[in-house]
Amino acid sequence: MRHKFISIQYLRGLAAMLVLASHALLYPLADEQLGFGRLGWLGVILFFAISGFIMVAVTGDGRFSALEFLRRRAIRIVPMYWGATLLAAILALLAPQIFKTTVYDGAELVMSLLFIPFYNPSSGGIHPLYKLGWTLNYEVFFYVCFALLAFLGATARVVWLTLALGSLAVIGLVFQPQGAIPQFYTSFVPLAFCAGAWIGLASLRGWPERIPAHWLLAVLLSGVAGFAEGFLWDRGLVEDGVAFIGFVAFAVALMLLGLRLEPRMPRIALLERIGDASYSIYLVHIYEVAVLSGVAFLVLDRANIWADYLVAAASIVGGTLVGLMLFTLVERPLLQKLSQYRQPASAELAGKPLS
Repeated sequence: MRHKFISIQYLRGLAAMLVLASHALLYPLADEQLGFGRLGWLGVILFFAISGFIMVAVTGDGRFSALEFLRRRAIRIVPMYWGATLLAAILALLAPQIFKTTVYDGAELVMSLLFIPFYNPSSGGIHPLYKLGWTLNYEVFFYVCFALLAFLGATARVVWLTLALGSLAVIGLVFQPQGAIPQFYTSFVPLAFCAGAWIGLASLRGWPERIPAHWLLAVLLSGVAGFAEGFLWDRGLVEDGVAFIGFVAFAVALMLLGLRLEPRMPRIALLERIGDASYSIYLVHIYEVAVLSGVAFLVLDRANIWADYLVAAASIVGGTLVGLMLFTLVERPLLQKLSQYRQPASAELAGKPLS
């Protein structure tokens, strides 16, 4: 984007850190812990909302080239994800002890690389070989839906996107499809993208920057209420629909507050860099958590809660550092190299690189 939103960059980093913290806390446990699981789910919902915002912001008010849009998104996410998936496949063969559930066959590897949802018996859910990739399956789905509406203006695009994904969610709620593909695509989860897209549309109109000061408290309170509801609502499911509503409200409130305070937002180099590296942190952290925890619990007692927290804290720091290194040494140079093969900046996307 020509204008880099520092607040959104910080929130990208926060989303990655929430997922990292969730997995670092969960890894030593034999069973899922609702609060720790919801921490990661909140990070994913925030990621999705930010993605919806960015896609609207970078494509602007008018029409855009769907093919160019998809090509740029592929450059942005596919090489790194394929690398993480192939690494998981190799390690699952050579060192299966570092994984909790990763077992696969050739067909599952191909479907994972092609972003095709399938039921994974080793994880007990609709997950690709590299389990974290379920979020990338949703990202690709959103990109395709967004690209199909490239012939519309921004307002119509967001309206029709919301109607389409909302209709799919209603179909899923009413008919409860059992197959992996219909179940995956009729989930309510993609509505988080729509929430972010509406914030992106509002940003194009300059509305967040004009939120009256006396409304900021209401925005803040709605976010706090959503955060509390998301963690306190308990039907035994991590990815619960009612909790989802609260977390979306929290994500929207954070984005609105960030955009409203953008002109006064201080630039903190470390936070900005973590935001830049958020994708790398997301993709690589589970390896670091698995390796560090595996080594640490050779000498520490998993049953000791303080040992668990100590290892989790070390994993959070280590995962951040490894993600920053991956971004610096691999992701950024790779994107720079691949960007040489992009079409010349043109009116198709107003010359805006997709971040």
